[in-house]
Amino acid sequence: MKRKTKTLFMTVGTGINPNSDIEGHKRLAKGIYASLHKIYPDYIIFFASELSQNTIKYIKELFEADDDEFIEGEDYEIVVIEQIDNFNHCFEAFEAKIWQFDILSEDKGEIIMDYTSGTKTMSAAMACCGMFYSKDLITVSGDRKNGIVSLGTESIQYQNLYKVYDRFSLMRVRNYFNANRFYTAGEILENIVDTNIHKEDLLNLVNAYYAWDNMDFDIAYDYLTKVNLDYLEFAEIRDDLKINLKALGTIVRSPHENLKNCYILASLINNSIRRADEYKYDDAIARLYRSFELIAQIRLNSYCLISSDIDISILLEKGVSEDFIKDLEKTRLDGKIKIGLIKDFELLAELDDDLGKYFIENRNKINNLTQNRNNSILAHGLESLNKEDFDKFEELVENLAHKLDKDMAKFLKETKFAKFDLRLKLNRI
Repeated sequence: MKRKTKTLFMTVGTGINPNSDIEGHKRLAKGIYASLHKIYPDYIIFFASELSQNTIKYIKELFEADDDEFIEGEDYEIVVIEQIDNFNHCFEAFEAKIWQFDILSEDKGEIIMDYTSGTKTMSAAMACCGMFYSKDLITVSGDRKNGIVSLGTESIQYQNLYKVYDRFSLMRVRNYFNANRFYTAGEILENIVDTNIHKEDLLNLVNAYYAWDNMDFDIAYDYLTKVNLDYLEFAEIRDDLKINLKALGTIVRSPHENLKNCYILASLINNSIRRADEYKYDDAIARLYRSFELIAQIRLNSYCLISSDIDISILLEKGVSEDFIKDLEKTRLDGKIKIGLIKDFELLAELDDDLGKYFIENRNKINNLTQNRNNSILAHGLESLNKEDFDKFEELVENLAHKLDKDMAKFLKETKFAKFDLRLKLNRI
């Protein structure tokens, strides 16, 4: 045999009628022999039943008749499949050899899998196994008579599975998108070659949500506007995408500062919930803390006050106590008074604002929650926070957010990321 660095996996049957003496075996052996001389494998693994091993015996005789050696253990081996109509049994037999000759082997070579012969179950299992491990699949075609390819007409057909692989890739993309792993989803999309799949629009989709997840609203809006929502790939989430696009548009383009900031706040709260869904509670609470701070800043902005540069004249106009103003003056640095979260809410209380009142009334509870946050490894401590810590903090933040604006439930809904229904099939694409 001519040697090439390729291993052939081949299922072996018995011919049309395994009980017709030796004719069925011999006829099939001649066909396989002809195929082997078209493929020229370096090594062959025959997968056969107890009965179909006789076919391999006649293949060996054909080699010897041509003065060629065909030595078991050197040129080929036989794997006996005891349950030829058990899909899992067959699949595991093929898989074991892939691991032996590819995954665990230091000398990796090409593996080709010929599933032409054998039982239908053997063929189906080999095709599935080859597809799962991305191996070349081939069948032998030609003129057929009584179900057997006529000698001399054999043709090796390589099966191009790119459509199948792309469908699997598309399902993986949907899974990663739902898991907020947008960058990974984009990497998978780059390898899709089927032009029937609207790859560019899907890339725009994952890039939009990647940017939004990183609070880069302008880029997110730009990408999402490029997605053609009429395509079938987006049918199940089309309405949600429109709602998300409207929310992003408000953040990017609205001239109403308070409305824009409320949508940003809702995005940040939803961002924290996504981190919690990934069990990243320290990260989630860090985002909740920023949301807590932002709530106070948005409300102060309605009084024309900025936390990073408090205007004392406004406080005097609003009747804020002299003691409180004196206390603030002590923190003035480089001509500016900058205050943090606690002072933000204390100032709101001085302004007789309902958010400030809520803070004062729940101060002990809030102090405990913020102290837990301060002890987090992502803040000032070394502790890891848990779901209970997150749930308590989220309840506080959402209560304040709803007090900030009566439409907060709407903002939260519109900034919640769209999700695919993973139960849906994509056979129509």
